[in-house]
Amino acid sequence: MLRNFLICFALLPVTISASSLRVLIVGDTNDRSIGKSVVTDIVNFEQFVRDAATKSGLTLDLVVLKGNQIKSKIITDAVNKIKADPDDAVIFYYSGHGFRTQQVTTRWPLLYIPDAGTKGVDFQWVIDTLSKKNPRMVLAITDSCNSFIDTPARSVNTRAMRQEQDSAWKKLFAEFSGRIYASGSIVGQYSFGQDATGGAFTSRFLGIVRGEVTDANANWDNIMKQATKQIPINSPQQKTQDPQYELVKGQQTQTPQAAVETHEVTPAHQETHEEQNEMCKNLTEFQSALASVKETMPAKIDFKRQASELEPYRTMVTALVQAGGDKQMVNLSRTMDQGLKGKNWPRFRSAVWAYGNHIDKLQKSACSAN
Repeated sequence: MLRNFLICFALLPVTISASSLRVLIVGDTNDRSIGKSVVTDIVNFEQFVRDAATKSGLTLDLVVLKGNQIKSKIITDAVNKIKADPDDAVIFYYSGHGFRTQQVTTRWPLLYIPDAGTKGVDFQWVIDTLSKKNPRMVLAITDSCNSFIDTPARSVNTRAMRQEQDSAWKKLFAEFSGRIYASGSIVGQYSFGQDATGGAFTSRFLGIVRGEVTDANANWDNIMKQATKQIPINSPQQKTQDPQYELVKGQQTQTPQAAVETHEVTPAHQETHEEQNEMCKNLTEFQSALASVKETMPAKIDFKRQASELEPYRTMVTALVQAGGDKQMVNLSRTMDQGLKGKNWPRFRSAVWAYGNHIDKLQKSACSAN
């Protein structure tokens, strides 16, 4: 998972300019088994859409449903009430349990809402309802399982160190016209997550967007291709999690297929030899950047007298925290952040060294495979 994540992190513009970014975020934070990771997902995704609105110049219209608001009628009413003008961009995001039955004929899961039982809320219905509003752009994502209940069952690259560009955010959210749908897993699979990092797919998707907006050539094609790479999962239920997506440019709506077996699915992207080489190159560049940071880092620092010298380190830590990565990278970047906020230079410095050593190991492993 990490190797795939590292390489990917780092549309042709149209003249139409959107006026609003209308967002509905739904998360089952009360669930006893995955509630903590859902909370993480909501926090991360909300920050993501706020940044998208601010940096693309759109007016944000945000609704977040969680906790006791997770009722089927509340959710469907919220979807129906979204008012989208032709120049608007609309985002729907769901984090929680998902499932499917043999009667479901599309590739998308049913969202598990406790009071809806085995009927759930059909993600296909969400897609259809939003598309019928005819906004300029629709981005609909569900990070949930897509496994049958009626059959037997049971990465940062060097772009993270670069500055985000408002022009890239505008390309993605103010200039793009089309439909983007995605789910964390294909038919029959579970979707996984962790309390600290959130859903595996959500974490990867947000990290990739954060990397993409550092590039003036940001585009949704590349984001979705990288975001849906196969995710290795160390679980008895399944060895991999295979995200899926559908991207259509323009105002074309999606038509449900009669049989899921014949529906053309964009599968989890398999890493090519060229991508492995690119990953090795990116890791080597990142390794060099961290080495440069360590070489110029003072052994001691006065947080009051040398406050101006701390700003580059704060910028670096912010980028690393947003980038995410594997569990060790997440923990070490957070330790760096805590060290700076607590004015504990030794703690910050030791975390940077440990982070660098971890990247060294990843680089050695990635490059030795080529």
